[in-house]
Amino acid sequence: MRIGLVVDATCDLPPEFLAANNIRVLPIGIRVGERRIVDDRDPDTTLKFYSQDLPKVGPEDGSEPLTPAQTHDWFLEKLVTDFDYVICLTVTSQRSPIFEHATQASFSLLQSYKERRAAAGIAGPFALRVIDSQTVFAGLAVLAAEGVRLLGEDQHPNAVRTRLEQLSQQMNTFLVASDLGHIRRRGFQKGDRSSIGDRLRGAFLGLGSMLDMKPVLSLVQGEDKPVSVSPNYEKSAERLLNFARARVEAGELLAPQMCLSYAGDPSALRDLPGFAALEDACEAKGIQVHLAMLSPTGGINLGAGAMSLSFAAEPKPFA
Repeated sequence: MRIGLVVDATCDLPPEFLAANNIRVLPIGIRVGERRIVDDRDPDTTLKFYSQDLPKVGPEDGSEPLTPAQTHDWFLEKLVTDFDYVICLTVTSQRSPIFEHATQASFSLLQSYKERRAAAGIAGPFALRVIDSQTVFAGLAVLAAEGVRLLGEDQHPNAVRTRLEQLSQQMNTFLVASDLGHIRRRGFQKGDRSSIGDRLRGAFLGLGSMLDMKPVLSLVQGEDKPVSVSPNYEKSAERLLNFARARVEAGELLAPQMCLSYAGDPSALRDLPGFAALEDACEAKGIQVHLAMLSPTGGINLGAGAMSLSFAAEPKPFA
């Protein structure tokens, strides 16, 4: 059986990892003024977004997920002749319609995949299962990386799907924004507080007048809230990295994956206080560390220099 893994473009994994493991990326459109960008995790496109497009982002700009019909066509073109069973991981349904659109497309695909496979001389059924990751950015990356590990152990895809659904309930994802001025300038879109951008902006700007402070935002079990506030970005990042290191050293991670992403060149994460100690702790515990660029969907809402960190573990108060 040929088994495939699909993520949407908000999944913050390094392009080398995606390519090496044949992970397919469901693209997302990005709108910046008159410019339309297709985000499919291409590193050159992402770097160009951060260097040229992000400084021009206005309140009306944002991400544009594929429609259900477009998603159906992408599944039909990219998946049904390459795989027999596909697991598709999407950003949380509480913040984006991607899960809903992918689910609708998976149902409509049942009426069209047989003809495509027959034309390619492929016998047997095709199955596609869509999983709501219930997290964002680096959190989606943790689930995808763990899916790769489990599939590499030749576990049955149904067992892998079940395990990933279980882990989605235990994701600990954190965000630190460097430029709260960018977040404030973005404003809110037509009063809609359900999208990724509006919900994150609301959580960050809920700190009121403390715009010179840098909060750590937690997204755990569907609740997003500031859990720490520091006078500068480096201190907030250090607190987050130290918290993650303590969880690793205590042996509390439920999957051997630690994912971090950055709105810009991810090598900048290595210069943050606390990163080296976290990396050493992960190595000692057999935890794989993945560094990637934050998706343009994350960057357009959080601004340059924002970071995301995630791991799977039982929720625990931030300290």
